[in-house]
Amino acid sequence: MKKILLLLLVSLSCVTSVVSAKDDKGDIHALLFVEGGYSHTFGDLNCTVTQYFSSFQRQLRNGYTLQATAMGCFSQNLSAGVVAWKKGFSASNDDLLHEATENQDIKYIGLAMGGHEYFGPGLLFVCLSLGYTHFSDKYAIHHLREEVIEEDRFSTGALGYLFECKYMFCLGKYVMAGPGIGYFGFQGKNSDGEYWTDFLENDGFRVDGFNITACLGLKF
Repeated sequence: MKKILLLLLVSLSCVTSVVSAKDDKGDIHALLFVEGGYSHTFGDLNCTVTQYFSSFQRQLRNGYTLQATAMGCFSQNLSAGVVAWKKGFSASNDDLLHEATENQDIKYIGLAMGGHEYFGPGLLFVCLSLGYTHFSDKYAIHHLREEVIEEDRFSTGALGYLFECKYMFCLGKYVMAGPGIGYFGFQGKNSDGEYWTDFLENDGFRVDGFNITACLGLKF
């Protein structure tokens, strides 16, 4: 019985401390986040049968991401706003016959719905966004023996999505900092470029992946 009472007392103390912390930090009317970090992709982009492009595919899976989020709160724990991000991926290969490089650039802007709650020493934030994704790719190959350069580039737009979660440690009344993780994706159509028509099995491709970022935020 004493153990049960002690457990209830500890639980009540934890709840009281969380509620007190929430009262001290006050209500939130707007949230702003800027972040950057590592991005990794999955999907079937550059899915080919040759080992050469298979190594390209492995390189292209690792890149960077930059993101900005602005949210306005319409209730105590819910918010709506805009998310914009940019990701970059690159790969290269040199051998006796040629030198090749490939650069991919992905940009996104979309509307977002989010939820937030004070949790322990910080703020827990989750968000779901749908919007427009612009994907562009540039492939360049330099044939060393023939000394000619060939370039192929295409760009396409698609409907994309983003789901993310952040835990922001409160550094004061307005400033927050913490880690974030997100999952993104889109599906698009490739052009009739010289290289893409040969190396892709069909005219469509899918890209999805995740981000791990460091985030700085403001709350008002």
